[in-house]
Amino acid sequence: MTTFAKVVEYSSFSAAAEELGISRALVSRHITDLENFYGVRLLNRTTRSVTTSEIGLKYYQVCKRVLAEIRTGDNEMNALKENIEGSISIVCPKWVGNFDMSDAAVDFCREHSQIRIQLHVGEISLNPHEFLNRGYDVCIIPHRVRDSDIMVKKIGAVPYVLAASPEYLAEYGEPATLADLSDHACLTKPAESHWVFHDGSKAVLKQPARFASNSFFSLCTAAGRGLGIAMLPSRVAALELEKGTLRQVLPEFPLEEAPLYAAYAPGGNVPRKVRTLVTFLGTWFKNRDQSPDEVGGTIRIYHEARAAVG
Repeated sequence: MTTFAKVVEYSSFSAAAEELGISRALVSRHITDLENFYGVRLLNRTTRSVTTSEIGLKYYQVCKRVLAEIRTGDNEMNALKENIEGSISIVCPKWVGNFDMSDAAVDFCREHSQIRIQLHVGEISLNPHEFLNRGYDVCIIPHRVRDSDIMVKKIGAVPYVLAASPEYLAEYGEPATLADLSDHACLTKPAESHWVFHDGSKAVLKQPARFASNSFFSLCTAAGRGLGIAMLPSRVAALELEKGTLRQVLPEFPLEEAPLYAAYAPGGNVPRKVRTLVTFLGTWFKNRDQSPDEVGGTIRIYHEARAAVG
């Protein structure tokens, strides 16, 4: 259709071929294929000129309308791809979605007024590209995966601390070594049997745990009320440590950080809004790491609500 329109506009097979960057023979083939397809002559050819037949002129008008609509559609699609606007859907695990990712997503929305964020906090499928099948643009995962169906970029890491209430430590004593943790009530995630430290060493935990939860906020509450020692993201524990309702345990043994990766669709056609979000998240977590004691809005709201109910 494009070839036919160019031949009509230039009244020349050679000029149309030069404009399109193809051979004159291929232009001739395109026109012949069109005429064979419709069973009519679209162009009158002589050795000196090319003119449209009556049907060819009508077909040219159709071609102009269709090609104009295609160009409009192309422009709109390119704008959607390159503009930082529209909706971005994110899915991430509860353990990071309930604090860091919530704050980061809010900050991204504030910085980009034309963006709408849909943040789903919940369990992540073991299938690394399942989030694409479910319609999400970005998935936050705690490990690198090798899968040609997705792109993965590290955006940061979550530091942890061990903490317990002063009352618990006064009653049961403070552990001096990692081995001592096996004698303490450790508050864990469900089915968690050990904690891993920065140097690769592990502390085996007493089973079953006195209190287990998939919510770090719940573990923070349990630790603050004297149930035992909890491994908490530093930012979740920060306010309680500052107030003295929690005390850090074994600070000389730093815990292994949990890495965070952003997964998204592969290829060179990733929308600019998604690329911008992933870059933003990397910068956001880097800035957060430079201010590890700064407490985000989501965490502050939790602690204020907890204080209000006693």
